Amino acid sequence: MAIRSSAGNGVTISLIVFVLLTILLIATSILLWGRYETEKKTAADATAALNRYASKAERASDWHRQIEETSGRDTILKAFNDRHTALWQFATGRGDGQGDLDAARQTTGLTHGESLAGTVSDLQRKNSDLQAANQSLQARADDAEASRAKIAEELQNASDANNAILAAESSQLKPYADADGRHSAAIQQAVTEFDRMQASLRDQKDATISEQQDAVDQLSADNKRLGARLRDIENRLNRDRLNSADPASLVDGTIIDVVGSGDMVYIDRGRNDQIVLGMTFEVYENAAQIQVDEEDVGARGKASIQVVKIGDASSTAKVTRSVKGRPILPNNVIANAIYDPDYTFKFLVHGKFDVDHDGKPSEEEADYLRDRIRRWGGEVVTGNEIPGDLDFLVLGVEPRQPVKPSTQSSTQILNEYRRLRTMVDRYQSMLNQAQQAKIPVLNQNRLDILTGRTDL
Repeated sequence: MAIRSSAGNGVTISLIVFVLLTILLIATSILLWGRYETEKKTAADATAALNRYASKAERASDWHRQIEETSGRDTILKAFNDRHTALWQFATGRGDGQGDLDAARQTTGLTHGESLAGTVSDLQRKNSDLQAANQSLQARADDAEASRAKIAEELQNASDANNAILAAESSQLKPYADADGRHSAAIQQAVTEFDRMQASLRDQKDATISEQQDAVDQLSADNKRLGARLRDIENRLNRDRLNSADPASLVDGTIIDVVGSGDMVYIDRGRNDQIVLGMTFEVYENAAQIQVDEEDVGARGKASIQVVKIGDASSTAKVTRSVKGRPILPNNVIANAIYDPDYTFKFLVHGKFDVDHDGKPSEEEADYLRDRIRRWGGEVVTGNEIPGDLDFLVLGVEPRQPVKPSTQSSTQILNEYRRLRTMVDRYQSMLNQAQQAKIPVLNQNRLDILTGRTDL
């Protein structure tokens, strides 16, 4: 029994050892298989990465072997990049090897299919042709220079001969020259007397013109006085409208809403009301604040706005000027002396204006002002007389009174004086006509205030 029991224990131990070895073998196999799969995936990734640079067929090609042989200790990719950079430097002059080949072709004037070597060869051939042509031209220039030197020598000889002839003739003409000097003095005295008589006649003519101009001015003044009564009647309707006791008649629209922080607003006027981009308005609390003083200038509102977007029945405007502590609110009213949705104002723009404030008034800036009035719905009339149905007279910078030149001044200076004097007289005449007819007179600043203009 003791022997049988020892044998049973040995078998049991052997079985346990066998099971443990089997488990260890399975675990080792699983570990090795995992490592095999990892290495297999790593090898596949490495092969894919290598194929991105060169496929198997490309690695077996002759050009690949040539690059590999010439690369030395560098990698094949570095050797290829060095060769690419060198070729790019040779072709375009850029050493970074970066850029678009088509752009490089366009820069060098090459088309598709043309090579740099072929182009250089053509240029060398053309350069040889140009050098040959230049040598031919140089030979012709040398011949021309030789001819010029010969002609210059002949001219000098001719000049010397001519000087000799002139010297001989001068000795013979000296007596005649002395006589000519005496005659010249007599002629100069006659010219001086003629100039004195001409100046006297010019003074008489200027005096006559001045007298006639005074007579014309008197007749013109009489005519204006007679026409003033008619213009006063014809303009009564317009004056009554401008100076109406009801300020609501001057309202051109209403603020619908205020956007964001108050720098944008909506107004109840749009494309159907003849609103145009860039039009400006003054903003008032209500219609009662829109007043006109004795000089026909509306009081400045609490803000100014400019139309930046137009709809059919409403528009968007940006705030170009505001008064601190007086924000724009819905139902505030807007006004512009030029614009009226139901009435077309008539303007007469006279003189030169300085719209850009550079100190140089010009007629071109007056034309700009006329165009702005037309774009904003007003009507511009022309002429040097105030029409009976005029609503506003817009006067530019008042011209300076010119200094009267002396009677001995040139005709050009006298004509310029008359032109400047006419500008002054016409400006004053337009102002007097408007005041007699009680038509509102605006300068550029007053017009900007009345229209809410702040960007000039």
